[in-house]
Amino acid sequence: MILATRSRALLGLAVVTGTLAACRAKEQGTTQAPPSTVPAVTTSTTTTTTTMPPPPPAWRSAVWGMKKPELLAAFPGEAQKPATPADFGQPRPGPADVAIPAYEADGATFRVLFGFGADGLGRIQLTALKPSSATCEDLEKRLTQEHAKPSSRNAIETSLRGEEILWTTPRETITLSCLEKPSLGFRTVTLDYTAASGAPKN
Repeated sequence: MILATRSRALLGLAVVTGTLAACRAKEQGTTQAPPSTVPAVTTSTTTTTTTMPPPPPAWRSAVWGMKKPELLAAFPGEAQKPATPADFGQPRPGPADVAIPAYEADGATFRVLFGFGADGLGRIQLTALKPSSATCEDLEKRLTQEHAKPSSRNAIETSLRGEEILWTTPRETITLSCLEKPSLGFRTVTLDYTAASGAPKN
């Protein structure tokens, strides 16, 4: 009888232990999810920066809108500030604070003046120091090769005779003025670059 009671007690204990173990396994199964097999989604942001190309030069290394220090740096050993500002002269006078006293091109020597306004560099003038009879023609040929046919051509009839030839581009107006008085052996050749109001600036 005692043996039968002990066997029932052990059997009961085994049933309770088995039930507890099953409950624990079930409880652990509901509280702990298996590791996810879905790959993690990684988001990345790509930023594209567009750099605008610099505006094209107006003349050699000069760019419309440059400030005086920038222009002086663009022409080291050439451009300088004169002791007193030079004047552009007629028909459009005005002060020039930076100049290149002598620049060789197209078979002639030029004095180059740079004019500045509120928006920086706005005018460049080349004046032939001792123009020959071919200087004006040589300049016109070069400018026509670079900018196509002139936009206009005007005869000048004053005490001097000559013509004014214009090229108009989206960035500037280029004016070549050629005047002479053969009886006096007098001749002037001036090439004026003027920035257009909407010209790209530096």
